[in-house]
Amino acid sequence: MSPKKRARKSDPAPSAAAGEPRPKAPLPPDANTGVVFTLPTEIWLEILSYLPSVRIPTLRISSSPVLPASTLARQQGLRALSQTCRQFRTLFLPQLWDRFEVCATKRQQETPLHHSNDVQGMEGVFVSGAWYKSIAEALETRSNGLRNSPEHAKLVHKVSVALTRCQSGTVLPAFVRCLMALPNLDTLQVLRAHTQMTTHLKDAFEGHVIRQVRTVVLPDHAHNVLRSCPEVRSVVCNCGDGGKLVSAIQKECKKVEKLAGFGPDEKMMKRLVKAVPNLQEIHLSSLRMELKTIGMLGSLKHLRVIELDIPASSTPENTKCIGLAKELLRKARDRGVQKTCLRLRHLSASGSGSRVEELEITGP
Repeated sequence: MSPKKRARKSDPAPSAAAGEPRPKAPLPPDANTGVVFTLPTEIWLEILSYLPSVRIPTLRISSSPVLPASTLARQQGLRALSQTCRQFRTLFLPQLWDRFEVCATKRQQETPLHHSNDVQGMEGVFVSGAWYKSIAEALETRSNGLRNSPEHAKLVHKVSVALTRCQSGTVLPAFVRCLMALPNLDTLQVLRAHTQMTTHLKDAFEGHVIRQVRTVVLPDHAHNVLRSCPEVRSVVCNCGDGGKLVSAIQKECKKVEKLAGFGPDEKMMKRLVKAVPNLQEIHLSSLRMELKTIGMLGSLKHLRVIELDIPASSTPENTKCIGLAKELLRKARDRGVQKTCLRLRHLSASGSGSRVEELEITGP
C-alpha cells in the first residue's frame, strides 16, 4: 500500500461545513455595558450614601474604643467597584481614596450593645480581644504605604483614625509622616485616643506643621494634635469639655471660626471668647448650659450661628438660655451680621439620636 501524503503547511485550511455558523466578530467596547455604565455620577454617590460609613464628625463612640466593622461597608463597596473595570476604576478610585480610615478592622470581635448609642444614633459595640494591636498594625502599615504612593496620596481629603498606645513609638511617627505627605488633606478626625497618651502625641507631633488641614475633630486630651494645625478653621471636640483645646487654639490656631462639641463653664468661656475673637459659629454641648456662659458670647462681633443641645427633660433654665441666645443673635443682625441662625438639637431620652430645629433670626 502506498504511503499517505502529508499535507503541506502552506495548504489552505479546509472550509467550514455547510450550515455551520461563522465566528462572531469581536464586540465593540460598549456593546454590553448596559444602563449601569450610563448612570450619572450623582446617582452612584446617592446609592453609596446608603452604605454604613464613618461619619464626620463622629461626636462620641459610646463606650467602644473603635467603630463597628459595619462602618467599613462604603469603603469595601468602593474598592470592589474600582476593581471591576477600567471605566469604574476611573469613576470610583478617587471616591475610594478620598478617605483614609483606620478606626475598625474587618475581623474584630464585637458584640452589639443595643442600648448604647452615640449622639448621632450609631449603635455601639463591645470589642474584645487585642483590637488595639490590629488597629496599630493597620495604621502603621497603611500610613507607610500611602506615604510611598504619591498618586494615591494626592486623592486623600479626609482622615479618620483611632489612636492607641500600642507600639506608639513607631506607629505615631509613621502616621505623622503620612499626614505631611497628603497635599490635599482638609479634614483630620481622631475618633479615639487613650487618655494617657498625651505625652506620646506630643512627642510625635511636636515640631511638625500640617498647614493644609482646615477641620479637626478630636478628644480634648488630644490637644497636641491640634497644635500642629495652625491654619484650621473648624474645631470639633468629640470627648471632654474642650478646655485643653481652647488653650491650644489660643496659642497656635489664630484663624478658627467654628467650634462644636464644647461644654464651657463660666471660667472656660472667658478664655474661649479671648482665644477665638473671629468665631462665627458655636455649638455648645449639654454638659453645661447657663445664662452667664451664653451671655458672654455677646462680646463676639462676628458670631452668627449658635447651636444648643436641649435635653429631653428640658428645664426653665433651658428656656431662658434659648431666649438669651435669640437676643444675642438679633443684636448681631442689627450690627450687620448676615445669616444669623439659632439651632436647637433636641436630644432623645434614650440617647439614640437627635432632632435639629433651625430658627432663622429675622424679627424682633
